[in-house]
Amino acid sequence: MAYEVEIDNRALKALKLLSKSLRRQISKKIDSLKENPYPASATKIQGQENIWRVRKGNYRIAYAVIENKLLILVVHIGDRKSFYNYFKRVKFKA
Repeated sequence: MAYEVEIDNRALKALKLLSKSLRRQISKKIDSLKENPYPASATKIQGQENIWRVRKGNYRIAYAVIENKLLILVVHIGDRKSFYNYFKRVKFKA
């Protein structure tokens, strides 16, 4: 049972700013979530209801899993330095 992936506009903008090789690696990681949205390396982000994160090098990918629609919504992509500060300012509900 494969999930569909949607990328939020802000996350897409952040992805486009990365180098081509890094963009390809992160896209590959996002695609791997289609088959398994909860890999062993995924952890919930504290202070958020249903936001998970996975790592790819120094970058983090935050996403919500919407089970009833079989949808993965990528909400944020960022380097580890600024990634968690973003979630101190923003609360998501999925």
